Amino acid sequence: MANKEQKFDWEELKDIWVNSAQTKKIHIQMSGLLDELKGKVSQFEKDSIKSDIATLKTHWVQFKGMTSQFEKDSINKDMARITTLLRKFLNLFKRDKE
Repeated sequence: MANKEQKFDWEELKDIWVNSAQTKKIHIQMSGLLDELKGKVSQFEKDSIKSDIATLKTHWVQFKGMTSQFEKDSINKDMARITTLLRKFLNLFKRDKE
């Protein structure tokens, strides 16, 4: 899929988000969900994630160029799906806005 097709207008999303009547309600719900998630993550899990990220950063240079064409195609396919879903999501907000 062409890069042009995958490009997403984040400013448009930001404008819709900021100007939506449901923004405050969504923000409160998301904050609650994040707090609930944070409460369920143990210190061991937090430390493990930090350790994994540090390891990935350290070794990224070694593996950077070793991505297969299959992996690249898979990522492109996933990005296309995500973009399509975000466009549908934006269209829902646009309809509510009009």
